Parts: sequence; structure tokens; C-alpha cells
Amino acid sequence: MSRCNALGSVLVLLFVTPAADRIRAAAPASDRTSPVTPVVDFRFAPVWWQTSICLPDDWQKTLVGKEGTLLYDFPGKYSGFKTRIGLSLGTGEKWLRQELVSPRVPIVRTLKQLGTVEAVEEAFAVTPPFMLQEAKKPEPQVVERLDGGGGIKGWAKPNTACDPFFNDIAVGWNDSIRYRLRATPGTAYTVVVGLCESWHPEPGKRVLDLKIEGKTRKTVDLVAQPGRHVPALFPFEATDENGDGAIDIEVAAAPGSTDQNSILNVLWVFQGTAPPVHELMTGKSPRPALAHVNCGHEPARMGPPRHDILLVRLSNRGAAEAIVQPILTIDSEQAIRSDPAGQRVQIGDATTVFSPDAFQRTSEAPGKMVLRLAEVRLKPGAERLLLLGVLRGVSSPDRALLYPQSSAHALAMRKAAEEYWQKADLPYGRLEVPDPGIQALIDGSIRNIYQAREIKKGLPAFQVGPTCYRGLWVVDGSFLMESIAFLGRADEARNGVRYLLSFQRDDGAFMLINGHWKETGIALWAVTRHARLTGDKAWLAEVWPKLERGWEYIRTMRREASKDPKALNYGLIPEGFSDGGLGETLPEYTNVYWTLAGMKAAVESARWLGKTAQADQWQREYDDFYATFRRAAERDARTDPHGNRYVPISMKPQTKVSPQKAQWAFLHAVFPGKVFAHDDPLVLGNLAMLRAVECEGLVRDTGWVANGVWNYFGSFYAHAWLWQGHGQKAAETLYAFANHASPLLCWREEQMPQGEGPANCGDMPHNWASAEFIRLVRHLVVLERGDELHLCEGLPTAWIRPGKAIRAKDILTEFGPMALELRIAADGSKVHLALDPPRRNPPRRIVLHLDGWSGGQGRLELPGEGRIEKEIPVQRK
Repeated sequence: MSRCNALGSVLVLLFVTPAADRIRAAAPASDRTSPVTPVVDFRFAPVWWQTSICLPDDWQKTLVGKEGTLLYDFPGKYSGFKTRIGLSLGTGEKWLRQELVSPRVPIVRTLKQLGTVEAVEEAFAVTPPFMLQEAKKPEPQVVERLDGGGGIKGWAKPNTACDPFFNDIAVGWNDSIRYRLRATPGTAYTVVVGLCESWHPEPGKRVLDLKIEGKTRKTVDLVAQPGRHVPALFPFEATDENGDGAIDIEVAAAPGSTDQNSILNVLWVFQGTAPPVHELMTGKSPRPALAHVNCGHEPARMGPPRHDILLVRLSNRGAAEAIVQPILTIDSEQAIRSDPAGQRVQIGDATTVFSPDAFQRTSEAPGKMVLRLAEVRLKPGAERLLLLGVLRGVSSPDRALLYPQSSAHALAMRKAAEEYWQKADLPYGRLEVPDPGIQALIDGSIRNIYQAREIKKGLPAFQVGPTCYRGLWVVDGSFLMESIAFLGRADEARNGVRYLLSFQRDDGAFMLINGHWKETGIALWAVTRHARLTGDKAWLAEVWPKLERGWEYIRTMRREASKDPKALNYGLIPEGFSDGGLGETLPEYTNVYWTLAGMKAAVESARWLGKTAQADQWQREYDDFYATFRRAAERDARTDPHGNRYVPISMKPQTKVSPQKAQWAFLHAVFPGKVFAHDDPLVLGNLAMLRAVECEGLVRDTGWVANGVWNYFGSFYAHAWLWQGHGQKAAETLYAFANHASPLLCWREEQMPQGEGPANCGDMPHNWASAEFIRLVRHLVVLERGDELHLCEGLPTAWIRPGKAIRAKDILTEFGPMALELRIAADGSKVHLALDPPRRNPPRRIVLHLDGWSGGQGRLELPGEGRIEKEIPVQRK
């Protein structure tokens, strides 16, 4: 039976009720009772999880599965990866649990048992001083892949006889696919692009631009012509146009393509002219090519050599001798070859598995090799170490590159790894809370963000995750950068914003996902929010022309949406993509909500810069857009099954989806967009609708997994309640959010409630979730409300622990950095408050909230200058 609570009563909100009644009706039930226990015990953890062990900013994103397996090369069919490597004790082995050495140290410990033998497997990445230096780069291949995407075998289903390479695809996940051909200046080449679309049944879904040397040479819709499952060839004459010794080849999603994932099956390169197309199609042309590339079966582009270590400690807890036969199992879509000496296995072209102890191959089948290590005999109380290393990025390593070479070597590397992570220069210590579970998730979130990050274009790319979301996503990245800025890394956040700005299109738009018209509004908010946090008017003035171009693009969108007065989205935004469970292109509100939020932020920033005339003009445009939205919202308002009046995301009256589906952007419009007044009936009705379908303390069925839980939607939800003045409801939601993490301190994007199946979607670790956890803790303690600074508005009562302290050290706010400490007396009778208020731009008021955590109610206004120290009595129950 589901543990979800679907309220079927009382929360009736009509847009015509008086404001006071609306506020009382919207007050969540949890403001009166506390159904969420403030304990972090991971009671709602996903059925299966995976955890990063890679280094910060690393190209190698090694993941460890729940059962302790090492996972490489996403995507694939083995737990979602092309290669899976695992060690077992044999038949009857029992998995006990999995844990980290500490929140800041991603050494993953998996505990297993077979009879009286206990195994502790520790998986970790090798760190300095044992890391290999990047070797001199070999002579580049004739054709080299440059992007960080992967490939999928057997994805395409050609319906005619053709080159077998057409069966596989390279994938650019929300990105282009880029190759570089080593070329002699002045020499003519022919590049032949081979494509076969087997996913979309309808034209217009995936439209691709085929580019040579940065110029679009052809735009193709493969379903429209030649058709689904039909292989096609596109030859292009090419020369090195800029004299850099190379010809750049790119396949990118075209503007207007619904699907922004690019694909490429096969490439040929010829010097001079190419053979006839019909010869190439068969894959049997008698004329050799300079390069013939199976784009979907290439190893991922690799950086400097990287080692991962699996160190297994076996212990006999019984009273008699125990015998264990360890088994190494390798599953891979790439070729697997073991050497005669039985100490290494080669997987594909650049992965080597090594053990200082010999192993024997026992079975082999397509995609799988099983090897038996030496039998282990353990006397009572005895221990034994098993060692396994994985080298990545070297095609033919000599023995000196194979780690570990002995038990002492492995233990030294393990010690170095732990010391490396304990001393890592990451922004820890800025937020400290007495609850060790919450603190662990704060620290784990910081680490995960840096593990997913990469350096691209010479700038930090704050990526959402290591697999399907390994790239820039405008809304996710904006919140990632905000969270890092809060923690004092404003320079890193600034460079992340610069990376975001580098994606602005010639027409002024920011749009990495086609139909996500909202991304321009999101970028306006992200840039202005960063400027306000850093107080840097000069920098904002420097990038202001980009924001002006973004504003003009919004005006262009409004003109496009105003062609048909009968259209549902007339005067708003063109039909677009909602995300969050709504996949079709339709007239909808997510794009409207974020465009409103971005426009509002731009107007306020124009005034901040003293651009009064521009601010007045933009304000008039914003007011018109907002009024148009309110008329449409009133037209589209509905009543949910529980009697709550709400505005759905889709404007289409016949759309049959849950009222809560894709309401993420509405919550963002509440906060941080601040689009609505506090007592706005639209806000109160929508929140009541969401409250009525809470599940495990969050809201169910808001995303892609039907009836599932979108974990970090909980932060959007909590922030909206906090902004509405319900701090304790927000605090309760923090704990519900925390308990949907895995015990390894990270989140899957979406999953099913407990006992309702294993369905899930999205990356893991999902670092928008990490950023949201940091943001929510920060805002529960420190929150800007216009020109006022509010403290402890959502402070959890559970944090008032005798003898403990709550600290926010040099936290960045729009008023400047500030420091806050709440030190609870040993007997719990009072709290000593010490505040160093922000001084760069002092707030008009500083307000300390007492509700909930102090046992009392009300607010206390604090002085705005100098260090403030005050005793706050605590009423203990």
C-alpha cells in the first residue's frame, strides 16, 4: 500500500475569496501538525543508485553501482553503461550495505558476506602523487572526435542493405557531434556523412544541420526525406579554409528541431573525389578511404591516464577455516581480451583491468568474461587483501603503468586518496548545522558538484551530472552557479556565467533546448542575480548589451505569438516545450513564467544601473505581458478533484494530465522569480493543489515518471512555501527531500515512491538536486526579501540542540557577505546570536524570525551596523 497522502478535502480556493480567507485556506496542514519526522535516515532512497568517485573537473567520470560494480562509458546496456566490472565472493553472497568513508571523501565501501567471511570493497580514484602525468600526445588520427558525447550500438534499424556501420550512432546529448579531419592546406577532400533515423516516426522532430568548417552545408529532416529507417549519404567537398591544418565536421540540431540530441552513424573521408554513393552505401567500395568511421562504436574521447582501484578486505568472522573463490565478472559492449599471463584484461582500445595476482578465465560469451581469482583460505580471525585496478586512457600500457602493483602500493594509494579529499580546496564550512545528516548532505552536495564539473572553452562548465546530463543546461546551471556563489566562490560562478553567455545565439536567444523559449528569461535572471550577489555594476554594464539582445528576442517571440488573435497563447510566447513530464510542443505556461521572471529581473537591474528611461520602457512592456498572462490564466483556470482552483501548465482545455504536472516553472515564478504578490489567489490555489497530492513529504507526478517523485522539485516547493511565509513547512520539506537521497549522499532525478517499483529517470548524482539542497538550507537561514534581510525564517526546530551551533560563514547576499552564528546553551534554555551584517549595501531592515525554532512566535528587528550579539530565550516543550 502506498505511503502517499492524497488529501481529498477542504482546500477550496476561489479567485474571488477575500485575501484573509485565502491565506487561512492555503496554510498547509503541516503548519498545524508535523507529519515529517526531522531525521535523515534515507527512508525513501531509490531502489538502485550509483555514485561518483572521480576527481574534481575530471574527464573520467567513474561511477560505482549499489552492488559495488565499476561503471564506464555511458550509455550502454549494462546498468546503463557500456562496461561493468564487478567482483563477487561466489554463489550465496549477501549484500549488506554501502557507505562512504565520509561525506567529503568519495571512497565507496560496499559490505558483503558469504557464510562467515565478510568483504569490505573500497572503490576509489587514484589521486596525487600516484596520478600519471599526461603523456605526450600521439600523432592525431586522420579523423578524431572532439565532443564529449558517446555512442549507442544497434540503435538504428536500416530497412535496406547497407554498410553495417549504419546500425550504430554517435550521440550528442543536447549538443553537437564534432569531428576534426587532419588536412593538408590546399588539398581537396570529400567528406561523406551517413545518417539513419530510427527513433522518431514523424518529420520535424529531429532536424540536423550538417556543417563543414563551421558553415551549414545542408539541413536534413531524415524522416521527411528519405524516411524513417532509410540510410542516407551526404557528400561534401571540403578544404582547410582557415589554414589550421584541419577540417572541422559537425552535426548539430537545427534551430526549430524539437529534439536537440544530434546523431551521426558513419563518416567517410577521401582525398579528392569520393566513389559513387551506391558503392559507399554497401560498404564495399573498391577504393580505400582515408578514414571510414563507425561513429557509434568509437571509444569516448579520453584525457590523461586515470586509475581506479578496487581494494577488497576479506575477514573470517567464524570459528573454522573458510574458503572463498573470488570471481571477477566483466560485461562490456566492447571487445574483451585477457592476456596469457592472466594478470590483465583489455576492454576496447583504452581500458585495462589489472591485478598483481593472476586470474584464470573460466567462461566467455559475447559481451561477458568471467575470471576466477586464486582461491582464498582464511583461518578464524584472518584477513586477506584482494587488489584490482582499472587504467583508462592508454591503449597499450606497459606493466609500469598498471596499478596496483602490490598490497603496500594499494594501501599507499588509498591513504593518499583519503588525504587528498580531506584537503581538497572545495567551499566547505560556509554552512554548518547541528544535524549530522543534513550536514553530510551539504558537504556531499558540494563535492558532487565539483566532481561533475569540467573545464570547457577554458571555463568551468557546471554540469548537472556525469551521464545523460553531462553538459550545460541553462536552468540547472543557473542554480548551480548561484549555489557556488553563496559559498564564496564568486569568481568560479562568474566564469560559469561567462560560459553560459558564450551560448547566446546571433538572434539574441539563449536556447540549448529547442522550444525552451524560457531559457532566455532564465539567462536574464541568472546574469542579473550574479551581478546583485557580487555587487558588480561595472561587470553588469559590460555584459548589458547581451541582456538587451535577450530582451529584444523576447519581443520577437511576443510578435510571433501575436499573429493569430484566436490563438491560446496570443500576445505571450510561441508554442513550446514545457519539460517536467510534458513533452509535446503546445501553448503552455512554463515559458511564460520564466520569461516573466527574467523580464522582471532585467527591469530591476536596469534601475540599479541608473538606466531609468530603459527601465521605464521595459516596465511598460513587462506590465503588458503580465496583464496578457493574467487574462489567459483566468481563462484557463480549473478546479482539481479536491476543489482547489489552479492554473494548469497546458493551455489546451482537452489536455488530460495531472494538475501538478510540470508545475516546476510556476514555483520558480513564485521564488526566485518573485512575480506574484504574497496573497495572489493564483499562488494560493496552485499551492493548495500541490499540497493535496503530497507523497512521502514531496509532491508526486510532477515530472516524467508517471506517479513518481521528482526529488529536487521538493526544493522548488519548499522555497514557494518559505516565500509565502510558511517557514516550518519549508523546513519539513527539506527533510523529505533529504530522505529521498541515497545513503551515498546524492539523488536520482526522479523515482517511484517506496514499494511502487523501480522506475526512474535522469542522472545520478543529479547536481541540480545538490545545488537545490545547498540553496534551500541557505534560504531557510538567510533570505533576502527586497531591501530587507530575513534570518532564520525556516530554521528547523530540530536544529536547536543543546551545546550545538548553527553557522553561516561569509555567506554571499545581495547586500554583501555576512556571518551568522546561533550557539545553543548547554541546557538548551537560550541561544546566543552573533551577527556580522553585510556592509557593502546594508539592508533597510534585518529581521530575525522566532517562529517554530524558539518555541515562541514573532519577529525581532536587529540593528543594521556593527557586530550584533543577543541572547534569545528558548521555550522548551
